[in-house]
Amino acid sequence: MVEEKNCPVCGASSFKTVRNAPYFRGEKEYFTIQECQECKLWITNPRPEDDDLGKYYESEDYVSHTDKKESLIDKVYHLVRNIAVKGKIRLINDVVAQKGKLLDYGAGTGFFLKAAQDNGWQVTGVEPSAEARRNAKENHNLDLVDPDSYDWSSENKLDCISLWHVLEHLPNLSNHIKNFHTALRAGGKLIIAVPNHESYDAQKYGNAWAALDVPLHLYHFKKKNLEDIAERFGFRVKEIRNMPFDSFYVSMLSEKIARGKINYFRAVWTGLISNLKAASQKNASSLIYLLEKVK
Repeated sequence: MVEEKNCPVCGASSFKTVRNAPYFRGEKEYFTIQECQECKLWITNPRPEDDDLGKYYESEDYVSHTDKKESLIDKVYHLVRNIAVKGKIRLINDVVAQKGKLLDYGAGTGFFLKAAQDNGWQVTGVEPSAEARRNAKENHNLDLVDPDSYDWSSENKLDCISLWHVLEHLPNLSNHIKNFHTALRAGGKLIIAVPNHESYDAQKYGNAWAALDVPLHLYHFKKKNLEDIAERFGFRVKEIRNMPFDSFYVSMLSEKIARGKINYFRAVWTGLISNLKAASQKNASSLIYLLEKVK
């Protein structure tokens, strides 16, 4: 296990335990989540060694890597994904003045990247999972790149980098943000979607909130954290948007963790309340941050 002595964002060394959450995709283990007492970032601490993290992704329940459609929750995931990807394409078209070079980091099986390519973007995908890269090639004829093979210092600057529920998975958080900054042109856009542990559903389910997803999620964000990260690494937050579908999907998973089975009515009701509370506050179960490179 790796124990962080210093916050990966601000460098502070004082932490307080805030959650003790289960791994829910296989044999149950519990992991501690701690809060940095300086910048208030939550981190999974301690966490498995980098070489050991892979086994936690091998579960067939991790549908973003396998594309399986067996259970009702899997089918809900794929239905929502089909709808949401259209919104993602509209979003990048809205925030980037002209279609150009797009990098999707943590591209999974390439579903979003293929849609962007079909929409006229010049696309590159980075994905650490060999299985997901194979699926992207077989299903979408996309040649995704292993993270270790990508040249961040290239002079061929990018117009947009997207991370859809990926930032929370990345070891060496600061190094990744620096790489994204280096790879973008001046005024380039960094689009980050992450769970929000200040949402209504997060507060309701507590340790059983599925979007904690330990130990796969190494970091757990609220709005202030992303605003701090943007300022520290040469970006500014242009806009924050809610992701309304996530509250329903996450609540279904959370019901199963909390009670051993899913009460679909209760999950949908929780998701609905979460979205209603988030409508004016931009505090949904997951949030999209639109960052712009400023220096």
